[in-house]
Amino acid sequence: MNFGLKRLNLAKNIPVSKKILEEIFDETGFDQNNLSIRETNRLATIISKKSNIEFIRMEMGIPNIPPSNIAKEAEKEAIDKGMQGFYPPFDGIPELKFAGSEFVKAFLDINVGPENVIPTCGSLQGGYISQALAGNMYPGKDTILYLDPTFPVTRYQAKFLGLNSKGIELYDNRGDELIKAINEKVENGNIGGILWSSPNNPSWSCLTESELEGIADICDNNNILAIEDLAYLGMDFRKDYSQPHQKPYIPTIGKFGTKWVTLISASKAFSLPGPRCGLAIISPKLDKMEFQGLEDFCGRKRFGHAFSLGGLYVTTSGVSHTAQFALAKILKASTDGEFNFVKITSEYGERAKHVRKLFLKYGFKQVYKKDMDETVGDGFYLTMSYPNFDGNNLMLELMRYGISTITLKSTGSNRHEGLRICISFVDLKDMPLLEEKLKRFMETNT
Repeated sequence: MNFGLKRLNLAKNIPVSKKILEEIFDETGFDQNNLSIRETNRLATIISKKSNIEFIRMEMGIPNIPPSNIAKEAEKEAIDKGMQGFYPPFDGIPELKFAGSEFVKAFLDINVGPENVIPTCGSLQGGYISQALAGNMYPGKDTILYLDPTFPVTRYQAKFLGLNSKGIELYDNRGDELIKAINEKVENGNIGGILWSSPNNPSWSCLTESELEGIADICDNNNILAIEDLAYLGMDFRKDYSQPHQKPYIPTIGKFGTKWVTLISASKAFSLPGPRCGLAIISPKLDKMEFQGLEDFCGRKRFGHAFSLGGLYVTTSGVSHTAQFALAKILKASTDGEFNFVKITSEYGERAKHVRKLFLKYGFKQVYKKDMDETVGDGFYLTMSYPNFDGNNLMLELMRYGISTITLKSTGSNRHEGLRICISFVDLKDMPLLEEKLKRFMETNT
């Protein structure tokens, strides 16, 4: 029996009985109405083993494109030189700081010095430190405002830090309406930071330059830190952002205002998740600003020092020494036009296109399908719903068919009927199996 037929035969074991699902919840103690991403991942593994079914894994936003040889060779060279035997500079090696400043000029068209580029343990650490500082820069400004939906862990970070949080549903508020909605939220004076991702995780909508300029004005005029997460850098494949020093440039808050931190992840854009290496780009003006609240909070009055000495140094004391050389070489190769990271990650867009068509074919509806006046692009995530199901029940029912997802509710979205679907681990060879599962689901639930 060939591998493809064997996989399709495994689909004969679906749907898994509800009794088995209930037994697994009893054994694990998981709350089926409040599953975390990691719990969903674990649940899918248990169901797969107990019921002998193969899962299409769509719950975790994990990159799935092999790292480039540029990264491999650069880190190997650093290891061969013995760099793993030395502590890295806590604020980053000079090579990466310089390469980062050159990269953001080439692709974002912003001017920052190497001193404004701080390597972090993934953009998640950059977001953690940024939120910590945002909630302590000014007395009484202890609330982070999220442009929802958002990556659930960013909210967990705020909670861990003892900060409050609020949200604005981005899909319902775009253009002038978004700026109006943000202004209404900041009126009472307790917002210390505004955090968003663009492309958005998971709606995949992208903020426009007009919206970014409006957010920058609000932040500058109300003493708020703008925290921009560009984890999916250049992955709005409706436009070609692949050419350095050429328009169109990737939209960024860095073109406007003074109180901003932009986070860049190596995981998705550069297919380098293992080393946990990202960048925080700090506004050159903000870098030198002083805040009494930060001195009281972490002993450092100047923002740049509070970030690197007060935040990075006391948590991880820097980023993997050898990994920094890998990212530096990738950034330099991209800036020099020798490495087209956008073309490589466009593979996710192709996968999403096929997955979207299959879900729609079998009765699902795309939840977030418009990006202002444009159709949402195909990228790392899709959002889907099914008639007569809320998000949580739909997620659990799809588990019985060997499809794992997470609810939009868990991302802060007000569209509780929907699911977030990550396509990174769904290859073209998986499409027949996915189609068989969705077909069986529709036959049972029509």
